[in-house]
Amino acid sequence: MVCYTCAGDNGTTSILGRCNIEKDDERIEALGCFDELNSVIGVAAAFSDSKDAVSLLKSIQDDVHTICAELAAELDAMPRITEKHIERIERIVDDAEKFLEPQMSFIFPGGGREAALLHFARTVARRAERQLVRLSKTTEVSHFLLKYTNRLSSLFHVMARVENKKANVREEKPSYKYFNKN
Repeated sequence: MVCYTCAGDNGTTSILGRCNIEKDDERIEALGCFDELNSVIGVAAAFSDSKDAVSLLKSIQDDVHTICAELAAELDAMPRITEKHIERIERIVDDAEKFLEPQMSFIFPGGGREAALLHFARTVARRAERQLVRLSKTTEVSHFLLKYTNRLSSLFHVMARVENKKANVREEKPSYKYFNKN
């Protein structure tokens, strides 16, 4: 099997159930954002020393593949994000927040290696969410898919905070040093 097909050389691609879609179509853009997110999650997992975090990240990668399957087909018989996916993420976030001090201000993304990569995943998840919202203005997008995608960035945020806490890395806040309150 050859990795290149030449089929997209004219600037179009296909999804299941539809051919000749422009590569800059909102749906293809959304798919690209989720593909990038999946890669960033893979990098975060590769650099993590936590078996629990790696297991969770691999599970999220599976969910992101479900998102891509849902977006890449105009067929009914495809995997879909459901309320169960959302409930699972919410439980994980709720459990993680019990381990953390309440966050009362913005914090800088970063800290330890694992946390920095999770913050990077958070920002890519936010971009994928924005692209999905853009797509939803012209194409029907499941409410569950929008809701789950919104929860992903929260998950990566708390995971980053947990990793920093476990590594005894202090969260840093912006100083707003040139902000004049007068």
